[in-house]
Amino acid sequence: MAKFQKQYSIGKLSEHVSHPDLNKIFKTNLIHDPEQFAHYDFFSPDHKTFVELKTRPNTRFDGEYFIHTKDDGTECLLDTLYFDCPKKWVAYKNRNTDKRFFIVWKCSGEYFYWEINHNKRDYYIENQFRDCGMGYAQERNVVNVKIHALKRI
Repeated sequence: MAKFQKQYSIGKLSEHVSHPDLNKIFKTNLIHDPEQFAHYDFFSPDHKTFVELKTRPNTRFDGEYFIHTKDDGTECLLDTLYFDCPKKWVAYKNRNTDKRFFIVWKCSGEYFYWEINHNKRDYYIENQFRDCGMGYAQERNVVNVKIHALKRI
């Protein structure tokens, strides 16, 4: 549970620090959702733009791959960035509306984003069974967004 709390605290601080940057990126005054477990961290005043921020301080982009440094110093090459499936499901339910949904990754201080779409060339969904910071393995589905689909800011 301590790992989850640490990651949660890092994420919340990053939301606060990144809020002005996200306002510039999305050209609106985003509202920080007060709900602790909201699917999206921010939304526009007109409720048409939704933004989820995923902070990855131990992941950097080398121009070709993302390089993630684990707690033990081991480095992994990644050709995707991922997020939990429920966010995709919310976007899918709203696919025939004028609402837009974005996932933003802040990797070592640099921003990358993807506007959620349902074009399977951009992503794939996989089942993971791992410790998500709670001290025990959990099963969950994640959306892996391919590098070619990400926009670098």
